[in-house]
Amino acid sequence: MRRQPLHSSLDAVFKLCGFVASASFGALTLNVTADILFRNLGIAKWPWLNEVTEYLLTIATFFGAPWLLRAHGHVNVDVVLRLVPDVVAGLLGRLANILGQLICALMFYESLRVIADTRAVGSLVFKNLIFPEWYLQIPMVVCFGLCTLELLGRVLQGRVEA
Repeated sequence: MRRQPLHSSLDAVFKLCGFVASASFGALTLNVTADILFRNLGIAKWPWLNEVTEYLLTIATFFGAPWLLRAHGHVNVDVVLRLVPDVVAGLLGRLANILGQLICALMFYESLRVIADTRAVGSLVFKNLIFPEWYLQIPMVVCFGLCTLELLGRVLQGRVEA
């Protein structure tokens, strides 16, 4: 079966998110290791490293979520689904997709609203690093936008993923 160009493009975007999440975890590992090594050897102290670590963790989490959802690598609590008849399990799965899609769409909207608000007032993050606050919302917009698309696709196609 030939895949549609939009589906293939979305697959590439979701895989890119997985790569960004993996690269963020790798950078986090290297940064923390170097910080501990250099601090204990008395070579250098990097006061900004804790802040960068927080941002890398945020990036890894929010870019990893859509990729995991698409790849079915997320945590799936299906204890109830195993106890009910298949027809009911299918209905519950569809309901979960609909609710998940609605919640992700709401979070996507709210993340966009926060970006607009913080850009409009010119809010800045003042820690060791100084930058526009709305930058911190970008991973959330990407995450919830892509999760909304994935769950919407499941709802429209009637797919229930276990």
